[in-house]
Amino acid sequence: MATKKNTKTKKDRFNAILSFILSLGFWIPLLNIGLSLASLFLAIRALRQINLNPEKYGGMGYAIVALIISLTTFIGSVIFGVVYMYRRVTCEVVF
Repeated sequence: MATKKNTKTKKDRFNAILSFILSLGFWIPLLNIGLSLASLFLAIRALRQINLNPEKYGGMGYAIVALIISLTTFIGSVIFGVVYMYRRVTCEVVF
């Protein structure tokens, strides 16, 4: 009796998972902007790879969540930094 071989190959999700892990570094002060930029780069790269070759690459959910978290972190950090520096320059009480 002939047996069927499992022809389903494992998809490469490295970039998507790495971008998700880096996006979770939003709580580390002073490193959150750098980690969010690295996560943005890897998430966009993973989404491009998935769109170009969906049979080989996976992890669309990880990449989308990482993109959302890192974009929110980056925008929030920049806004906080601008407000902090503005208040610092105008000699207003920051906290």
